[in-house]
Amino acid sequence: MVLKSIDTMKNRKLLMLGLLPLIMACGGAEETDESTDEVDEVVEEVCTYSYNADNTILTWTAYKLTNKTGVDGSFNEINVEANESEDMFGVLSGATFEIPVASVNSQDDVRDPKIRDSFFGSMDSTLSITGEVISIDETGATISITMNGVSVEYQGEVTVEDETITMNTTIDILDFDAQKSMDAIGEVCEEKHTGDDGINKFWSDVKVAVQTKLDKDCK
Repeated sequence: MVLKSIDTMKNRKLLMLGLLPLIMACGGAEETDESTDEVDEVVEEVCTYSYNADNTILTWTAYKLTNKTGVDGSFNEINVEANESEDMFGVLSGATFEIPVASVNSQDDVRDPKIRDSFFGSMDSTLSITGEVISIDETGATISITMNGVSVEYQGEVTVEDETITMNTTIDILDFDAQKSMDAIGEVCEEKHTGDDGINKFWSDVKVAVQTKLDKDCK
């Protein structure tokens, strides 16, 4: 009887030892991963654009002679009232400009006074060419130009490279009722405007290009 009891106890111990791994595997509390994924906060950069007069160039090309020889020039002074905007085109849309005609520069000291005094001097109250950028975006621009007391709207082509915006258009002097000015410049510049064919010719169409590089401030 004693031996039987001892054997029974041994069997129970062995059974308990055999079940121990199973109990530990199934009965233990499930561990949880308390760590959380960190999400990096993305801060969006906000940039503001503004007009810089020192980075603006206006050039024009007029034409003389029957073979339409180009005469290039610019204005040394351009006064612009522009906006500050998070949109590049918002800086120029609605901007107004004033160009004193006395600042005309054709790279010829003899010709410049003739343009100023005879061409612009024959116009009505035109100490300055004024106007407004009615609208502008990457597809084009609409500008209003006032000269000789007449305001005319023109469409312009627009190109963009980084912060630089360039607009090209062609105006017609006759749109501003300025035949008198055409005649006046033709008279004082007759020698330069007369070709081998003996024809004194000054064309009424003028190409105009404006290029400006905007200031960019990002925070």
